[in-house]
Amino acid sequence: MNVPEVYLLHAYSSRNSGDGLLVELSLKAIRDAGVTGRIVVVCLDKVSFEGYLSDTNIELISVGQFFLRKVCGAFAHRRCVYFGVGGGYLRASSKSEGWKSLVAHGSQILMSTVGGPSRRIYLPQSVGPFDTAPGRMLARLVRGHVERIFLRDDKSVDELGHPGATRTGDLVVLEIDQHAHSGTLRRARCVAPQVYLVFRDLQEKPYREEYLTRVRALMGLLPEAKLAVQSRGRGNSDDVFYRDLLGIGDAVLLKDVLAAGNAIVVSVRLHGSLESVLAGVPSVHLAYERKGRAAYADLGLDAFAFHASDFDPQTVVSAVQSIIADEEQFWRCLERRTQQGHQHFVEAIKDELRTFDNPDHGR
Repeated sequence: MNVPEVYLLHAYSSRNSGDGLLVELSLKAIRDAGVTGRIVVVCLDKVSFEGYLSDTNIELISVGQFFLRKVCGAFAHRRCVYFGVGGGYLRASSKSEGWKSLVAHGSQILMSTVGGPSRRIYLPQSVGPFDTAPGRMLARLVRGHVERIFLRDDKSVDELGHPGATRTGDLVVLEIDQHAHSGTLRRARCVAPQVYLVFRDLQEKPYREEYLTRVRALMGLLPEAKLAVQSRGRGNSDDVFYRDLLGIGDAVLLKDVLAAGNAIVVSVRLHGSLESVLAGVPSVHLAYERKGRAAYADLGLDAFAFHASDFDPQTVVSAVQSIIADEEQFWRCLERRTQQGHQHFVEAIKDELRTFDNPDHGR
């Protein structure tokens, strides 16, 4: 395959462990699809990825460096493939969020069209809503310039209306699926698990005050539970939320919790839950976006996912207690839904690359 330049766009920051994991799994998917050469990773927080990624055949550049490179090479006519990191960043639920998405992410899509022949393949996303002016502009950019996009929930498929869209699981869901299929997911327990809570501020949600009330009630019902930090820095730090809104300054890092392993995690952050399951730690998820319930449905774990907007704290506690009483039932639910989704996903990427390399392929 003659592809001189391969880019991975939209890398955010490894200070959010979920976003860091998505970059790692995006690189893994690209490698699994047969790309062996150097991959240029375009980062919003370049410094956070230095020394973080296990793939050494990469180049880290900032968004500004990417723009400069594309402008300087506008007439070089190099062939390029651009991958979009899996995630949920192409959204515009409000005008302010829409403009931020356009500036941070729409600009990268637009700049990827500068120069020679190119192909854009976006790894599993949740996108939208697009019912604001910047949202509609963002949707047009995606439909007009992204040739293939994998979408991880049905509502995104309906709202985007993209002819090159394929419904698939979140990258971490696909990775969990692989491990469950090979029987390498579960961990043996020696003592009773410790319960950890991962919360985040939902400052732009209209139900924020009710959410805070429910969070405090949940903590009251789980007095032995400890707080864990999944994301910090870049404006929405879990530890700042704990200190300023909950009055608690003591929290551990989720990655340390998962390394130890003997835990149950209740997480508002989707990838706080998915990282936990991937590490063999059961997790109850309090979803605040469409991606959360979709991911848990894909895993067969619907009974362990609730809406952050209206969850009943006692029902969440009951779900936690059911795992403590019989952890096997959590894993049985997941394993009954195990499919070879990752293999089909990788084959679809390979097919897209073959089409770019040979335009007559598949006709």
